[in-house]
Amino acid sequence: MRFFKPTAYIDYVPAKLHDKGNPWYISYYIKDPDTKKKRRYRIKLNHIKPISARRKAARGIIADINEKLSLGWTPSYEECAPESAVKAFDLMDAFLKAKEKESEVNTMKSYRSYVKILKTWLLKKGFDPESYINAFTRLTATRFMNSVDENEKICAQTYNNYLRFYIIMFNWMKEKQYIADNPFDGIKRKSKKLTKKVRRTLTHEELEKLWAFLDKENKGFKLAAMLCYMCLMRPKEIVLLKCGDIDMERHVIHVRGEIAKNDNDSDRTIPDKLMQLLQEFDLSHPDWFLLSGKMFEFTPGPKQIWSQRITGYWDKQVRPACGFAREQQFYSLKDSGITNMISQGIPVSFVKEQADHSSLAMTSIYLGKSSEANQALRKLDL
Repeated sequence: MRFFKPTAYIDYVPAKLHDKGNPWYISYYIKDPDTKKKRRYRIKLNHIKPISARRKAARGIIADINEKLSLGWTPSYEECAPESAVKAFDLMDAFLKAKEKESEVNTMKSYRSYVKILKTWLLKKGFDPESYINAFTRLTATRFMNSVDENEKICAQTYNNYLRFYIIMFNWMKEKQYIADNPFDGIKRKSKKLTKKVRRTLTHEELEKLWAFLDKENKGFKLAAMLCYMCLMRPKEIVLLKCGDIDMERHVIHVRGEIAKNDNDSDRTIPDKLMQLLQEFDLSHPDWFLLSGKMFEFTPGPKQIWSQRITGYWDKQVRPACGFAREQQFYSLKDSGITNMISQGIPVSFVKEQADHSSLAMTSIYLGKSSEANQALRKLDL
């Protein structure tokens, strides 16, 4: 079965010149994907004079048509998608260039990664990088997503993220009339039951073990962990935080809208224990990032680091040293912080502001999540 390239004389008959009668013309045949029958196309040449110029033009036209036919081009497809005579890889690059104008740095990093993964897979499977976009068929998309599904390291949520991106990219191509149909349409996402986030909060004992380990091994990462646990900040917000965003006099951290997930400015209260730790760092350069440095150093500096460095240190150093399970992730610190604040009687409205949640309903999800018995309920006389 053909995967990418069409087969000559099966999927198409190459172009050739007919110069024995009148008019002169070039003919070629292409199998219609719907009827499975070959359809003839003709290009008349009598308007080109003199005959020497006509033969020369015919040779150029035939070479061009046969090259395009061998790479998957069809004139009938071009009728549905007027801009389809574009190479697949060039079009993927054009999508990235278009998105650079409207997407954040981290988003573009993910987009480039998705495109690279797809290109690498295509080349491995024999896809010619000179092929036109219509050579990328529904069969290609299905086989690619099957290969993603077979990767043991990729969970259901990640699978859905892959699929979501490729649907977005090929919808952009469809909108620009490069393709007639999105080859990823109809491929089903994984069930919500499979994509449910598996994340467990940390117990008081586990938190004490964490703080003791970081006190000894990495004060910089302890700062990142406490920002997540006490100020309920997301990893992306933490790595983009600057020294000038910290107001030690007011006990407040200002999270700028440009780095926040919801694009809104917010202020987070700095608990006293976190204040004590912050005083150990040099915050005298307002424009420096709070967490910078080489690899897992996590000290103030002028260079931005990626949020993956935080999760990387958690996975490679913290989890093995503290004996945490896989579902106990760095972001579990935020869940733990919210849960513990509520269980200690902090009003939900205060916790909502600290977590920068859009509604009380979102914060209220954490009510009653503590694994310990509620003392008030134990004493209740029913």
